[in-house]
Amino acid sequence: MKGIIKLSAIALLLLCALPSALFAQDDDSDLAQMQVKSNTRPDRNHIINVFIGDFTYTPQSHNTSAGSKVLDVIAAVATGEVTQYHDGRAESVRSNLVRGLSWSFRLRVMDRPFEPDMDDPKYAILVDGTIGTISTTSKVETYEVQDPKDKKKKIKKTRELYRADVTVLVNVKSITDGHILNTVTFRSTDSQNSYWYNTRDESLNKAIERLPGQVRRYFDSCYPLYATIIERAGERNNKQKEVYIDLGSAHRLYEGLTFGVYKRKIVAGREAHTYLGRIKVKKIEGPDVTFCKVVSGGRDIKSCLDIGEELTIVSRH
Repeated sequence: MKGIIKLSAIALLLLCALPSALFAQDDDSDLAQMQVKSNTRPDRNHIINVFIGDFTYTPQSHNTSAGSKVLDVIAAVATGEVTQYHDGRAESVRSNLVRGLSWSFRLRVMDRPFEPDMDDPKYAILVDGTIGTISTTSKVETYEVQDPKDKKKKIKKTRELYRADVTVLVNVKSITDGHILNTVTFRSTDSQNSYWYNTRDESLNKAIERLPGQVRRYFDSCYPLYATIIERAGERNNKQKEVYIDLGSAHRLYEGLTFGVYKRKIVAGREAHTYLGRIKVKKIEGPDVTFCKVVSGGRDIKSCLDIGEELTIVSRH
C-alpha cells in the first residue's frame, strides 16, 4: 500500500537538467563553462521558487515478498549482516531534504500552489519523486579488550553495530506542463564510508542528517552565485592578495565559501572563459559587500585587473 508524502520543498532550474557528474566542478569542466556564461545576464542571481508535487513512499516492512525474505536470510547467514526497514522515518527524510533546499543560495521554498497570475513560470519549478529506501544493516562484531584482572591478558567481547541507507529520487519538472527536466537520486549511506554506529537510531540519524548537505551542494552547483570584484585590496609580490566582491549577507554567503575566477573574452562572436584562480570569503561586511582572500591565481588575477579585463566570479563549494 503506497503512502503519499507531501514534500514541502525541492528545486531545480532548467540548467539543472544536467548529469549528476556535475558535482565535481573541475576548473575546465563543462559545468564551469555553462555557469560562467550566466554571469552576463541581468538576472544572474535571480531567486528560484520551488513548488512541490507528491513524494511517494512504499513501506518496505509491509511489502516484502516471501522470496525476498528468503534472500535476506541467506545474505544474513553469508555475511552476518541483517537489514531492517524504518517506515516511520519517512517524514524525517522529507524534512531534511527541505532543510537542504532552504540552505541553498538561490532557492525559495514555497508552501502554496503555483499561481499563474502572480508567479513567473520562468523562475518556478515543480518537483516530485519517491523516497526509495530507509533502512539499517546490523552486524555482530567481536573485539578484544584488556582483562581488568590481568593486564597481560585480553578477553573477547561482542557488540552489535549498525549502518544506515537512505535514498530519495527527485524529479524536476516544468511548472507549466509537467515535462521532466531532470531526475537525480540523493543517497546518504554509511556504507560509503564504512561508518558503523553503536545504536540503530544513531546510524539512522547520522545518515538522514547528511542529506541537507548533499542537497545544498547539488543545487548550489546548478544555481551558483555570480559576483563582481568591486574593489582591490592587498597586493604583494606582483600578486593580488585580497579583493572585495558585490555579494554579502543578502545572498547567504558564509566565511570559507570559495569562488572560481575566470577571464571572459569573445572569440569569433562567441563567449569564452579561461580559469584564473580562486578566492575565499574571509569577512562579510554588508548585504552586498564581502572581503575575500585570493587563494590561487593571484598573479593572473592582478594582471587582468591592471588592464581592466572583464572577470567572471562563480561560487563553488
